[in-house]
Amino acid sequence: MLPVVIETLVVGTPPAPSVIVLRPVMDSEENSGRVLPIWIGPTEAASIGMALEGSRHKRPMTHDLFGSLLASTNTKLDYIVINRVEGTTFYATLVIHQGDEVKNIDARPSDSIALAVHERVPMYVEEEVLDLASFPAAFSQLHAQDIEVEAFHDFIESVNPEDFKV
Repeated sequence: MLPVVIETLVVGTPPAPSVIVLRPVMDSEENSGRVLPIWIGPTEAASIGMALEGSRHKRPMTHDLFGSLLASTNTKLDYIVINRVEGTTFYATLVIHQGDEVKNIDARPSDSIALAVHERVPMYVEEEVLDLASFPAAFSQLHAQDIEVEAFHDFIESVNPEDFKV
């Protein structure tokens, strides 16, 4: 399992889809610059967006309600894991514990991510899922910084004192 963070959330207005893009926290040679896009529903996208901004509805949304239910039953969400992909359908598991008992609950990735963001718990993706469904991040921040540093080095190497004469 690889820890992931939310790289981007695009909230589409129906009929346009919403998409959440996850990025591995620890880049390695194999997954460097890779991202995992997952198409999600507009309700889940709105819930995730509000949680990322620290906003709350006046009335609890489904993910708030589920978090309250967990707390009221002395159950803790430890983490979520996106553990399988078949075609374009992703599968996830909520890993919870109540007392000494650990349970795995089957869930949709969008609901799992929304709950993880609301509850501030880690998110993971199985390496096999990343291998099957991830894409190179064409415009990742790290890549952009590397390009900027390289351009600066090229400039420094090519500059001459005569270039500054008026």
